[in-house]
Amino acid sequence: MATYKQTRLKHYVHSEVYHADPAYSASDLKLITSTCPQVFYQSKYEKQKIEHEPALKKAFRVGELCHAFTLEPDRAKASYSVCLSRATKAGKVQAEEMAAKGIEPISNTEYELASSVANAVHTHPLAKQLLSKGFAEQSFWKDDKETGLSCKARCDFINGDTIIDLKTTGEGNSNPEKFIKSVANYLYHLQAAHYLEVIGAKRFVFIAVEKVFPHAISITELDEDALAEGRWLRQEALKKISKCHTDSYWQGYSEEIHKLSLPSWAYKQT
Repeated sequence: MATYKQTRLKHYVHSEVYHADPAYSASDLKLITSTCPQVFYQSKYEKQKIEHEPALKKAFRVGELCHAFTLEPDRAKASYSVCLSRATKAGKVQAEEMAAKGIEPISNTEYELASSVANAVHTHPLAKQLLSKGFAEQSFWKDDKETGLSCKARCDFINGDTIIDLKTTGEGNSNPEKFIKSVANYLYHLQAAHYLEVIGAKRFVFIAVEKVFPHAISITELDEDALAEGRWLRQEALKKISKCHTDSYWQGYSEEIHKLSLPSWAYKQT
């Protein structure tokens, strides 16, 4: 088994290098699974990313900061700094000065939230133990045996043979009974299966932390049935991508008329 030092030396690359690599990530596979080849092609190859709603963009931003402050505190300290409101002249000048030094300006509210989430995670007994040794943001590559496609994975944190994935959630959503719905809706089981296969780890553990005080936390992992479904979805996505390349055709959702039925809950007649 590789030591932590060997893992770091072998698998650390800058995030920009990782994201620029054309290999297929869990995000790629989730996208083609939840949309269609046409949407996937535009995002992956034409770089025409899906525009997210402002609320979703804000959620991504919060998640990014919480990850940095929790998993890479030294990098967060060097990369981010509180700035005056950029709605003011002084704030705009300060932001420009920070940018010139390679520092990303953040608001005091963003700083307090990210710091509070990081503190909650690192004072949780089991979460603290999981993050006590290992490395953050390690990158791995592996070719898929069936399709020959090159795959990649960049895990939040790896401790020996355990991958730790940090998820920030809304109030009440760290409750395992609710979090499993997020797993299904956002295809986290596909992500877990992809990471385990590419990285060769034995366990994939979620740390779900709520973005509202007191930042309640749950720590969960998927059972074998859930992981088996994730592996199946992953392989179906890779086969779909491979076929589209072979056919040189990236279809949309439908090329024929589909007759639809309402879901059972939509019927109100007795």
